[in-house]
Amino acid sequence: MLESRSPATEDLAAVADQLEELRRAVDASDDELIRLLSERASVVRRIGTLKSAASSPSYAPDRERAILDRVAAQNPGPLTAAHIRDIFREIISACRSLEEPERVVFLGPAYTFSHEAARAHFGRSAGYLPAESFREVFAHVERGDAAYGLVPVENSTSGTIGETLDLFAEHDVAICGEVVVPISHNLIAATIEDTYTTVFSHAQALHQCRDWLARQLPAATRHEVASTSEAAQRASGQPGTAAIGTVAAAEAYGLTVVRRHIQDLAANRTRFYVLARRPASRTGRDRTALLVSIRDRVGALHDMLGMLRSHDVNLNFIQSRPSRTKPGDYLFFLELTGHPDDPNVEPALTELARTSVLARVLGAWPVSPAPD
Repeated sequence: MLESRSPATEDLAAVADQLEELRRAVDASDDELIRLLSERASVVRRIGTLKSAASSPSYAPDRERAILDRVAAQNPGPLTAAHIRDIFREIISACRSLEEPERVVFLGPAYTFSHEAARAHFGRSAGYLPAESFREVFAHVERGDAAYGLVPVENSTSGTIGETLDLFAEHDVAICGEVVVPISHNLIAATIEDTYTTVFSHAQALHQCRDWLARQLPAATRHEVASTSEAAQRASGQPGTAAIGTVAAAEAYGLTVVRRHIQDLAANRTRFYVLARRPASRTGRDRTALLVSIRDRVGALHDMLGMLRSHDVNLNFIQSRPSRTKPGDYLFFLELTGHPDDPNVEPALTELARTSVLARVLGAWPVSPAPD
C-alpha cells in the first residue's frame, strides 16, 4: 500500500525542487561568469604586453573611470550602481595585476583608513607598502620605489591637511586621481562587555567620537596611540579594553565589532590624492591642481581670481600656506574645474604663468563620484 503524503510534506518537497532548480541556474551563471572573466583576463594580458613594449603604465585613471561609469550606467538592477562599481573595481584590479602589480604606498600601518582608501581605489590585488610619514609617501613615488601613493588632503570635519599641501612644494610628483571615503568609526574589542575601562585610538578618532564616548563609556580612560591599527592591536591583548578602529582592523586582530558608526558626525568623509609621476589624461569631468606664488602687491590675489573668472574657469578649492622662505610670503594651492587641455583652462594657465612668480600644475584627474 502506497504511503500518502501530507500537504505540508508535499509543500516542502515542492520548495526543495524549486531551490534545486534555482541553484542550478546560479551554477550556470557562475560558469558563464568564469568563462567571461577568463576571456577578459586574456585580453587584458595582451593589452599589458603592448603597454610594456610602449613603456606605458598599467594604471590609466581616465580609462578606469570610463569603464566604471559605463558599467554602472548599464546596470539594470537589482544590484545598485555602488555594488557594480565595487565588483568591477576588483575585476579590474585582478586583471591589471596580470600586467604588472602596482606598488601603492600609503601612510601606514595596515588596516587604517589610508589603507582602506588605497584598497577602495586600487582593489585588493595591488601590492601595498605602508610608510611611516607623508614625506616618505611622497619620496617613494618621486624615486619610483612605488608607482602610486595615497595621501589625505582634507576631511569634512577637521579641514585641510596642511602637511600634504606643503610637501608638494618639495617633491616632483603629480596628482592623477582622488578617493573620497566615508570615515566610519567602530568600537571593537576582544569580547563584548557592558563597559570597558580603557579605549585606545588615534587622537583624531577619539576626538571625532568624543560625544558618543561621553554618553556610552563615561568612565573609560581614553588612551591615544599612533594609529587606529595600533589601537586594535592593543585591545586584542588586554582584557576589559576596547579600540576605535576599522572593521578591517577588527578582522585582522580577531576582534568583535561591538558597535558600528559611533562617530559624532555621520557625514564624516576624507578626500585623498592619488600620487604618480604623471597626471591623468582628459576625461571631460576633471579637476586640475595648481601651486601658485603671486607678487607681493595690493590686489594681486584679487587679480589672479579675476583672471580665472575671465576665462570662465571655476575655482573649487583655495588654500594658502607659508612659503617657509620669509615671513609673510605665501603659496596658494588651487583646484580648478577642468583639465589643462580644456580650451578655457589652457589659456588661463598660460596667463597665470606669465603674471605670477610661480604657477606649477600639480596634476589633473577624473573627479571622484561621491560615495553612496
